[in-house]
Amino acid sequence: MRHAVAWLPWGVAALAAAALFALFAPGWFTFDTAHQWWMARTGQLDSTHPAVMVRLWQASRALLPDPQGFFALQLGLVWGGLAFVATALPLRTPWRVAVLLGIGLWPAFVALQPQVWKDLWMVGALLWAVGALLREQDAPAWRWRGMALLMLALATAFRFNALTGVLPLWAWLAWRIARVPVASNPAAPQDGATRAVARIRVAIALLSFPVLLGLAALPDRLGNVRHVTVWPVMALWDLAAVSIETGRMAIPAAFLKPGATVDDLAREFDPAVNVPSFTTGTIHFSYEIVLRAEDLATLREAWLTLPLREPQAWARHRLRLSGYLFGFRNAELADTQVLMPDLVPFKDNPPLTMAPSRLREVLVATWHRWVDGPFFMGWLYLLLAAGVLAAAAWRRRTAAAALSASGLAMVAPLVPLATAADFRYLLWLVVAALLALVLLVLPVPRDGR
Repeated sequence: MRHAVAWLPWGVAALAAAALFALFAPGWFTFDTAHQWWMARTGQLDSTHPAVMVRLWQASRALLPDPQGFFALQLGLVWGGLAFVATALPLRTPWRVAVLLGIGLWPAFVALQPQVWKDLWMVGALLWAVGALLREQDAPAWRWRGMALLMLALATAFRFNALTGVLPLWAWLAWRIARVPVASNPAAPQDGATRAVARIRVAIALLSFPVLLGLAALPDRLGNVRHVTVWPVMALWDLAAVSIETGRMAIPAAFLKPGATVDDLAREFDPAVNVPSFTTGTIHFSYEIVLRAEDLATLREAWLTLPLREPQAWARHRLRLSGYLFGFRNAELADTQVLMPDLVPFKDNPPLTMAPSRLREVLVATWHRWVDGPFFMGWLYLLLAAGVLAAAAWRRRTAAAALSASGLAMVAPLVPLATAADFRYLLWLVVAALLALVLLVLPVPRDGR
């Protein structure tokens, strides 16, 4: 009976995932999602989307008809990761279930779970990594360290720019590898062989990082994946914003429609998202265009020197976008940058529909009413994560500190580099901050973590 009760969080997670699948299958498809599905259908992969995700999509056809199998896998990864973490906590089963549902059904998390996005897959992989690390601290074993490393690599493969958020969790893993006792009595004198083992463990800990990077990059190196240069989208949007701010054209001529003016840029510019700036051809760029090396070099120089040449205009543009992104201007932000309940067509993808559901309509309407409120204010999660990090550092609670640092590190590059104020970019911050708070308030474990 006790063994059956211990499995309760897994059963609850399976029921929650099944309920969401029944309500939202095949999941909501944005343009990016539809493009990924097209890649999975045709086998024409490029680096605008993670190859590992496309290949998992292809494999999901063995589970359920396409594309429902992929949505089922996504929900299984996320809710399985939540259960894996919850069952690693030093709590009684009812409290584990409470943590599972409290985080899994948190409005800012559950409202995005119907979206078929790599952000959800990244969060799911990170949850499995955290679960493995928590188990490793209770019962040090190489199987948990290996699993944590693999899941961190998988999260990085889903979003390579997630690496900053992965780093604190990798540091936690490396610290655990390096500090594993090398003698049954750590206080006993250590001979040369013991010290050599200790040095080997430190070397393994350090080498695990290039292994992580190699595993993350491997799916894009295998098979026929066309390389696409994506950074010009960020560069051109920043240059357009500064051009409008200063009244002086900062975009190189090779990337402009002949005769384009700053006024043309201003008519198409949206300070919260970059897409409108690329829809009419005023800025001459798409992923299908073959760019000359000298034009790319000119663009790179113009972009990288922009904060030095126009520091005030660049800072105003970046701070304005951050205000939208972190919830300081939620009332001005379009709901579609938080919730995207749509089934976007793409090329020859088969048309998709969702079965009518009154419950789904009520849920979506409720989430839309909440998008301007505190659940979706990113700055609150920033404060929570920063507070937990400070308290965890003071109390030497490694797990809580690493998790809150991961959430903060994940979003830090968005201030200078984000090209939209999409709430999904903050999803790991939301989950990490809530889970870090749980780890902080739990009783101090035996090893003091």
